[in-house]
Amino acid sequence: MSRAKLHVGDAFSIPLDERRFGLGQIVETYGRDAYFFAVFEDVFVDGEYIDLAEAVRRPVVLLALSLDAKIAAGDWVILGSQPVADSMPLPAFKEMVGTPDRVDVVDYSGRRRRRARGEEAEWLPNRKIVAPVRLEKALKAKHGLEPWNDAYAALEPSLVGTTARFFD
Repeated sequence: MSRAKLHVGDAFSIPLDERRFGLGQIVETYGRDAYFFAVFEDVFVDGEYIDLAEAVRRPVVLLALSLDAKIAAGDWVILGSQPVADSMPLPAFKEMVGTPDRVDVVDYSGRRRRRARGEEAEWLPNRKIVAPVRLEKALKAKHGLEPWNDAYAALEPSLVGTTARFFD
């Protein structure tokens, strides 16, 4: 069985408990198999009408590079598609290039890069892919359904370490 083709803009449910769910959206891709998932603040109840256009304009509480395993398994269900907000805070990262003293700033896609200046190499994160279950657990913790783990803070979007700030 082949996996369904996913697209930037696809919005999906993330279960919180038996009746409630959060909303995520594929906001960009990385390489051939990874996706930037934005997770929004609102909680929805099964069977309730959802205005997807409005829902994906709500604040983003989690933003991470991840994989499609939860979607492929049917745990996260595609609900429809909406344009990604122009203001989506897609991250920038640092990458070591050859030697420890050569660090580049790289955009979310990995295609644009430039040499890091000043303290950029100190405070920009390395790119990492997180398991989808970590996003789900972090969302549950945001809503008080699981204990908060300090590691979840790295999944909160940065408004200063964005590709737009470093490249646009």
